[in-house]
Parts: sequence; structure tokens; C-alpha cells
Amino acid sequence: MYVNRALLLLLGLALIFLPAIERWMWHSEAEWYRPYLLWFAAVLAAWWNQRSRYPDEL
Repeated sequence: MYVNRALLLLLGLALIFLPAIERWMWHSEAEWYRPYLLWFAAVLAAWWNQRSRYPDEL
């Protein structure tokens, strides 16, 4: 199974910076949409990663 190198790098960086991201996301004065920004970024990254593949390859 082929794993995109950029996606693997992004996953590694997310694991390294997870404590800082969690602190930023759940800060007491945080806006209500902060958790949704991370989900939007995940969906956008998945779309960007799969955009060049043909539907038959998925």
C-alpha cells in the first residue's frame, strides 16, 4: 500500500505538536469554531492528497 510522504510527514508533525495544538484548541477563552478548524484542515488535506487519483484507483 502506497503512503504519501507528505501525508506521513504531516502526521509525524501533528504527533509532535499535539500538546500545543490541544492547548490552543481548548483554551478557556477560545472561539467556538476552533475545533472545527482542525476538522476542516483534515478534510482539506485528505481532498488535496486524493485529488490527482482516478476514481477507479480509490
